[in-house]
Amino acid sequence: MSRLQRAATLIESLAEHLGMVDSMTLERMRSRWQALIGPPISLNTQPAFFKNTQLTINVESNVWMTELRFHKDMIVSKLGEFGVASIKLRPGPVEWPNQAAQPAPCTALIDAALTAGETAYVESLSEDIKDDELREILRRMALKSFARMKAARGR
Repeated sequence: MSRLQRAATLIESLAEHLGMVDSMTLERMRSRWQALIGPPISLNTQPAFFKNTQLTINVESNVWMTELRFHKDMIVSKLGEFGVASIKLRPGPVEWPNQAAQPAPCTALIDAALTAGETAYVESLSEDIKDDELREILRRMALKSFARMKAARGR
């Protein structure tokens, strides 16, 4: 066993002894939230509390609360590796430290202005980009560009 593995085992043991396992699990979920859940859900939600296998998730708006009721099982299945057995949704602040990861306020308007085919084409342009943040930024830029060109043509 390497020194790093021994240190990790010691930290896990100490966290368990101090009753901090749920808090550490919550932080691990928060750090990987956008990769685990994916946009747009991850951009409008944030893990708030984790205790006894139940994750409480802050949701940005009532519209998202309604939508997420249909996605509870999917979210729980994606969080299985963290021991999440159920989730509870509640209205609350969603404050990601990385401002670039937050959704652009006009994303819904852009999506509405483009046809499904145009949106699918934009998605295909960015699908090979491995970095989630960069892929989302480029996707939004392309969507805005298409919407502006379409508006300029008067369609």
